[in-house]
Amino acid sequence: MKKRVLICDNDPDIVELVSLILKRKGYDVFSSDNCNKVNQKIEKYHPDLIIMDLWIPDLGGEKATELLKNSTDYKHIPVVILSANNEIANIAKRSGAEDYLAKPFHIETLVKKVNQYIAA
Repeated sequence: MKKRVLICDNDPDIVELVSLILKRKGYDVFSSDNCNKVNQKIEKYHPDLIIMDLWIPDLGGEKATELLKNSTDYKHIPVVILSANNEIANIAKRSGAEDYLAKPFHIETLVKKVNQYIAA
């Protein structure tokens, strides 16, 4: 069974790029342009990993990650923060994310980080 990745990012170009890369590496990829009701998205897609943008409308990636990491049901799902924010390392740590990837990123780095937490 293929491993599943949920991308929460409102930039369609980033979603398309990351999806294309990860699908070619054998992952099933799902996306959402917001973090609202992230728990419902998890129940729908059953991701093995979540790639979370910080600057996303409404709830925002940092708060959504905090909610996931404080949930008994979802805290086991690895979250990788993806952002151009200069404070990405601090925000990832503060929110409880397992890792982060700064925009712009190298394809090899993205794949390495995803593989580090799940293998296709």
